[in-house]
Amino acid sequence: MIHDLMLPITGTAGDENAVTAAVSLAANYGAHLSVVQSILLPLPVPGPWGITPNLMLSEMYADLNAEADKQAIRLRNRLGKESVSWEVRADETKFLDPPRAMALQARYADLSVLTAPTGSANDAARVRAFFGALLFESGRPVLAIPPHHTAELPLRHVVVAWMPCREAARALHDALPLMTGATSIDVVTIDPAVGDTNHGADPGVDIATHLARHGLAVNVVNRPRNDQTVATALLRHAAESGAQLLVAGGYGHSRLREWVLGGTTRELLQAIHLPILFSH
Repeated sequence: MIHDLMLPITGTAGDENAVTAAVSLAANYGAHLSVVQSILLPLPVPGPWGITPNLMLSEMYADLNAEADKQAIRLRNRLGKESVSWEVRADETKFLDPPRAMALQARYADLSVLTAPTGSANDAARVRAFFGALLFESGRPVLAIPPHHTAELPLRHVVVAWMPCREAARALHDALPLMTGATSIDVVTIDPAVGDTNHGADPGVDIATHLARHGLAVNVVNRPRNDQTVATALLRHAAESGAQLLVAGGYGHSRLREWVLGGTTRELLQAIHLPILFSH
């Protein structure tokens, strides 16, 4: 079950819509919503005349906290009109950037809700940084919300992007509380490879049987790419079938200590037109 939702404030244009979607989720599932804003307090920086004076840092900290307080008051006024359980809090950090600080906070929730990138290049880069940290460092699922999307609850139709791999299995099982009550679920494979080390003899059938044992109504859909990317094929099926949620494994590549989003995950996040639950 979902009892705890966490929404990080990214400082981008999509935050307000993500708050609205998170409130709808909290109301639908009877969950508590934590809205968290990270405040990055800069460390003293050596300059030509030595360390920055403490007085200058104190003034900078006061300004940052005052701005965070204004944002918190606005959010509390916004959430005070809702009937869900909620809190707004600030997380001060000096050693972690805001995305990584939010990944630590996400470990205490069942699900993180995050805006998807908007049209602005700066906003998109900022959201991707939050998304990558949450996906790869929190150990919890991330629900990405399109900037102008209205949450449709309860869910009626869900599409599950299936690959016989750890990330897809993790995403599917993280999504089970959201899928309970859905009237139909499509398990979709794209150009499935038949064989012992791939999808087996009947692609999608084994995982569909597992979901059916959870009392879910499941359809198996095997789609060709037809010169499309995997992400485009998945999003097209979701649109054509009228899905309210897409479930997908979140993939990436490690470059030393930094994780970079894989191509399909990056494209899904960028071209998103419906909520997508990602897990790694």
